[in-house]
Amino acid sequence: MEQNLSEIFRYLKMVYKRRHLAIALALLVASAVIGGSYFLPKKYKVDSTVFIEENVIKNLVKGIAVTPDMQDRIKVLRYALLSRGLITRVLADLDVDTTVKNPQAMQALVKSLQERTEINISKGEDQFTVSITDKDPAFAQNFINKLVGKYVEENISAKRDETYGANRFLDEQLVLFKQKLDEAENSIIEFRRQQGVYLSVDENAIVLQIRQHQQQLETLSLDISTLQARKNRLDQQLRGMEPTVALFSEQQSNDRLTTLENRLRQLLLNYTENYPDVVRTKAEIAALRSRGEGAGNEGGTRMTGVNPLYQDARQKIMDVETELSSLGAKKGRLQELVAEKETELQSIPEHAKEFGVLVQVRDSVKKIYEDLLLRMGQSEVSKQMEIGDKTTTFRVVDPAAFPNKPISPNMVKMILLGLAAGFGAGIGVAVLLELRTSSIKDASQLKELGVEVLAVIPHIPSVIEQSRWRRLDRLAYSVATIWGFGFFGLLGFELLRLR
Repeated sequence: MEQNLSEIFRYLKMVYKRRHLAIALALLVASAVIGGSYFLPKKYKVDSTVFIEENVIKNLVKGIAVTPDMQDRIKVLRYALLSRGLITRVLADLDVDTTVKNPQAMQALVKSLQERTEINISKGEDQFTVSITDKDPAFAQNFINKLVGKYVEENISAKRDETYGANRFLDEQLVLFKQKLDEAENSIIEFRRQQGVYLSVDENAIVLQIRQHQQQLETLSLDISTLQARKNRLDQQLRGMEPTVALFSEQQSNDRLTTLENRLRQLLLNYTENYPDVVRTKAEIAALRSRGEGAGNEGGTRMTGVNPLYQDARQKIMDVETELSSLGAKKGRLQELVAEKETELQSIPEHAKEFGVLVQVRDSVKKIYEDLLLRMGQSEVSKQMEIGDKTTTFRVVDPAAFPNKPISPNMVKMILLGLAAGFGAGIGVAVLLELRTSSIKDASQLKELGVEVLAVIPHIPSVIEQSRWRRLDRLAYSVATIWGFGFFGLLGFELLRLR
């Protein structure tokens, strides 16, 4: 820290020693920079703000009228405004093209205007600003106003031309398709008169019915295949079962018989004789009774009974067979219907087919004609909106004004820059001159070289020398003071001009 302070004091001593030169050079450089700034070419900036206005009527007629999409126009806004054609037309309106010597100069001027013209679109895309920087404030103002005005004018004109063009096109197409519709109707009338055909057979409907029946047949075939596979699996299970099972004792057989008889009585209270559970219960009772009689005759106590799993598998097989029979009958009926429809389709007379074609042509032309009528109504509403200027449009809310103050050069910055340059030049030259001399300026330098200092004899200037240095100091400080007052006065004046 102390070494840094000593270095600072050392440089200050160098500057102070050559203070007269430093002050003179600083004032000279600062004056040159500040004075030269006033001779720099001035540049002026003008801008114009355009508001993108969307009329409330546009939302009211949404779906009825067709209006140009403003978002698409905003996307190409920059290219449209800076297009060579538009700028050339603006220059022609301003009579600038008469002052240009040759096409190359005109091309260079247009390119320069394209580079210097800025377009800033707001975040909400509801307005945009067009600006330009030029040395001629009057030209900049006229150019921006004419550029924006011509763009808005051509934009409105283009939208109206599009609307009118669409309206004319739809009108022409309506006339054309009305003629085609009349011709199609006359063809049908003439055909009916000649062939005596008054009703057309819908061939497409018959084909559609055949396809639907065929799809149902495919579904039934798949269901039948599934049920047949299920029946095969049940048959395989049934072959692996015994119809009867062994009972352990006569007493158990009697108890089982009693239970089944009670269950049969309960089932008959709610179901008929043909109910599956009733049939199965009766069969099991009969089997128990027959097994009981056989066991009594043989004198044994072990008896056999109906296997319920076997009976259940047989019942399932019967259910599957019933369902297969039903699906087979349904499949046969559908096959008959397909055959009938195919026969009906093949029996349609040739003139009926021709009549159907005529009707299809008439219906197709009629649909197009009705769509054109709808579009014509929308086009008419759109045209009236364009005539009344009720669509989304551009409004110049802030035209370019004549700029009274240049934006370049910024004299406040240039004055401060001149002051900094003057100080830097004065101090830098003084220090540089001192560093270039090889004389010993301080006893510390000898110590750094390892030379022992016995004594220091101070420099005692003469009276004449002191008087001359005092006069130079008074002159330098006086000039610096006067220059400083002038500097701050000029700085204050420029600050006031900025307001």
